[in-house]
Amino acid sequence: MIDLARSLNPTELHIAYDLIEGRHQKTPIIRYGVVHSDGFRVQLYAKMDTLNPGGSFKDRGSLYAIDKAIMEGRLTPGDTVVAASAGNHAKGVAKAAGDYALNAIIFMSDETPKTKIRGTEDLGATVQLVEGRYEKAAEEARGFAEEDDSMYIPAFEHSDIITGQSTVVTEALIQLFRQGIRPDFFIYPVGGGGLANGSGFAARYYDQTGLYRVNGFGSKIFNYGVQARNFNTMVRSFREGHVVQHEDRGETIADGICVADASEAMLLLSKGNIDDMFDVTEEEIRAAIRHVYDSPLIRQLQKKSHRELELQFGFHANHVPGVPRLNIVEGAAAAAFACAFAEDKIPYEDIARSIHPRKEIIGVVIASGNNIDQGILEEILDES
Repeated sequence: MIDLARSLNPTELHIAYDLIEGRHQKTPIIRYGVVHSDGFRVQLYAKMDTLNPGGSFKDRGSLYAIDKAIMEGRLTPGDTVVAASAGNHAKGVAKAAGDYALNAIIFMSDETPKTKIRGTEDLGATVQLVEGRYEKAAEEARGFAEEDDSMYIPAFEHSDIITGQSTVVTEALIQLFRQGIRPDFFIYPVGGGGLANGSGFAARYYDQTGLYRVNGFGSKIFNYGVQARNFNTMVRSFREGHVVQHEDRGETIADGICVADASEAMLLLSKGNIDDMFDVTEEEIRAAIRHVYDSPLIRQLQKKSHRELELQFGFHANHVPGVPRLNIVEGAAAAAFACAFAEDKIPYEDIARSIHPRKEIIGVVIASGNNIDQGILEEILDES
C-alpha cells in the first residue's frame, strides 16, 4: 500500500500554491447566505472553482503533477501521459498536457456525460471509451501506460495530485483572511478523496502554524467530506475504520464522485485530515442543484457589470465567460451544498460550542465543478 502521509510535504503546499496562482487567476469566494439559524448563525461561503479553466477544481492537481514531472525531467515535450477519469480529471490532464506540448490519452467510462467527453476532446486529448464504471477505465489506463511506457497520472492516489488540490483551501483561506475572516469548517465532495485530503492536509497545517488566524475566530478548522449515498464506500469505510465493499444501490447523478471502491491508502490518509464524512441522497443532490440555480445572491452577481464583479468580488477577465454558469453546479458540487443545507449532517451545535461566545459559524463549501449535462440539468430544473 502507498504511504501517502509520508510523501505529503508541507513545504510543497506553498510551492503548489505559487504555481497555481501564477498560471490562472484565483477563483472567487462568495458569501452564499445563511443556511442555519437557531441560537447561532451558519454563514456559508462558496469557493467557486466552477470558474476554473476546465470548469472544476481538477485543473489544480493535474497542473502541479505535470509541471513537477517536467521540472524534474520525468516528462519532456512530445511525451504521452495517460489518465482515467469520470470527467473532470480528464479535462485537467488534457489542458495541462496541451500547455506542456504533451500528448494525452484519457480512458473514460462509456457512462460519462457527453459534455465531459466532448470537453476533453476539445482540449486535444484522445479519448478511449471503456465499457463499465471508472474502476474499469482506470484498470485499462494503467495497463496501457505500462505497455506504452507512458506516464500514468492518477485521479487521486498520488501525492502531487493531492498537493495540487490543496491549493483550493490555501487560496480560500488567503481570500477570507484579507477580509478579516477565518472559516470554522470546509465541506468537500469526495470521490477518491484527493480534494478532501489535500485540502484537509493544508487546513491542518495552517491550524498548527497559526497562519491566517484571525482574532475572535476559532483556532481549529473542521474538515468534512460528503459522498452520494449510492456511492458511499469511503464514508462507510471511514466510519468502520477499514475498507468495506461497495453496495450496489443504483446510479448517481454525481458522476464526478462516482467511485465505487475505496482506496486503502486514501482512507488511511483521511483519518489524519478529515473530521467526519457524510452521505446525501439523490433527492438531496437534485434539490441542491435547484437551490443553487435559483440562489438570489448568485443571480444578483450575474446582473452586475464586469467592473463591479472585479472590484467587489475578485472576478477577473478570464472568469467573465463563466459568469452565466455561476449558478450551475454538477452533482458532485451539489452533494457538498446538500450536506451544508441538511440539519442532520454537519455538527453545527458542537462547532458553536467550540467557538463560544461568537454566535456566527463560518463555513465554506467547495463548488467543485459545473460540468453537468444540459439535458440532465433541464430535467432536474423541471422537477421544481
